[in-house]
Amino acid sequence: MELFVAVVAAGSVAAVLAIAHYAFWTHRLRQPIRDDRIVRAQTSDGWRLALGTRLPRGAERRPPVLLVHGLSVNRWMLDAGVEGFSLAAHLARHGFRTFALDLRGHGDSRHAPRRAGDWNFDVYVRRDVPAALEAIRRETGEERVLWVGHSLGAVAGMVSCQLHADRIAGLVAIAGPVSFDAEGLVTHHVGWGLIVDGRFNRTLARMVAPWAGVFHPGAAEIMLNARNMDRPVYQRTMANSIEDVPHGVFLQIADWVLRDVCRSADGTLDYRAGLAGCRQPALFLAGPLDHLAPPAVVARAHALWGGEKRLVEFKVENGHAADYGHVDLLLGRCAPLDVYPVVLEWLLEHSRDRGGAGDRAGGRAGSGGAEGAVRGRPLEASAGPEVGGAAGEGVS
Repeated sequence: MELFVAVVAAGSVAAVLAIAHYAFWTHRLRQPIRDDRIVRAQTSDGWRLALGTRLPRGAERRPPVLLVHGLSVNRWMLDAGVEGFSLAAHLARHGFRTFALDLRGHGDSRHAPRRAGDWNFDVYVRRDVPAALEAIRRETGEERVLWVGHSLGAVAGMVSCQLHADRIAGLVAIAGPVSFDAEGLVTHHVGWGLIVDGRFNRTLARMVAPWAGVFHPGAAEIMLNARNMDRPVYQRTMANSIEDVPHGVFLQIADWVLRDVCRSADGTLDYRAGLAGCRQPALFLAGPLDHLAPPAVVARAHALWGGEKRLVEFKVENGHAADYGHVDLLLGRCAPLDVYPVVLEWLLEHSRDRGGAGDRAGGRAGSGGAEGAVRGRPLEASAGPEVGGAAGEGVS
């Protein structure tokens, strides 16, 4: 009896300490997004999705930019509260109206309607994307957007260029995989099934966030080159951006990875085969230390794409500050100097000012055939931006 009481007491103390640890570090590392406001998009099945918008700080460019996050994260990844590392803020400073989407079940779109069931990837592109596009049209009067997606958000962009071709003017696909190496690290981990299905990712990430960057376990190296991220940014990424993986989404992606396919859940649509029919201009970005979307995988999507296309790999050999991994393409120490300018330059080339000058988005979205693989320009400075970027917007 005394042993039982001791075990219960020890368990109670451990639980209290764990809750206190979670609450303290969640508060301590909280770094909210500094967007201008949230626009709501209503889906056909009752979800109210959040689109964090930033107004253009310079002469306005059209069309607006839709940014879409990847698997198990929210829009913070593309519009980080650590201001110097926000791709959305960088684009807004150069004239773009940006809309960073939280897909259903993520971030500020986490609240589900009554009787909401599970969902898969197909629901994102068939329900969430049309709702987001309609909300942006309502806000700006623009029928089309320039899509910037990372990871699964890049895949969603490639599929949306097929399903909603008249609404997407161009695509920036950052580390988006539509093919998979059956012998690779991702396949190995997906093979563990429910053990690694991501249903507790949000809680686990916040629990380990204080130690982010201290250790470099192999599982984490799949996601990023941690040595290419400042530790305060890494900690806040863990505490603010990570989300649980919806079970239906996990099952569909597991099917993709284990069978090397990219298709609808019912098998009727081959999303990978559909890339050949896409005519929007597209920019594909990759990093050599990305084990989720290795350069060879990104190059396959680039090769299959039917429209004007360009491929950039961010690595030391090409004059960049580091060999990039998956997450650090957005939040790496020098990503604002290496990656963001490449994205911005491409978007400027495929947009117009508000008066209509320089309209490549309208004039060339349907052109195909032109191909290119470019090397990023060497850095003019070797040091990355300070955490927080602008004065007064540092990490607390």
